[in-house]
Amino acid sequence: MITHIAIYKFKEVHTEEEINKVLLGIKELKNKVCGIKEILVGKNYSKWNKGYTHAIMILACTQKAMDAYRSHPDHLALAKIFDEMEDKGIGIDFKAM
Repeated sequence: MITHIAIYKFKEVHTEEEINKVLLGIKELKNKVCGIKEILVGKNYSKWNKGYTHAIMILACTQKAMDAYRSHPDHLALAKIFDEMEDKGIGIDFKAM
């Protein structure tokens, strides 16, 4: 199992509605990419958030499935939007022990 976690801080000019639209687009990729077990998205409410406002977590059965997710045309289009909207972001990939 491959886990991908991404956390973001979006530019303040973007509304919660705009952000949610893109996050829900990411969530919909679960049904478009074979081998993606789960995609979770949401607003970060932790008091230790360090300014990061939203998170995405993807569980993929294999690295091949994660690579297919990353190269999917819908993901590439959404990633372009994310790049324009985000102030900063961090990605983490790991295999669970």
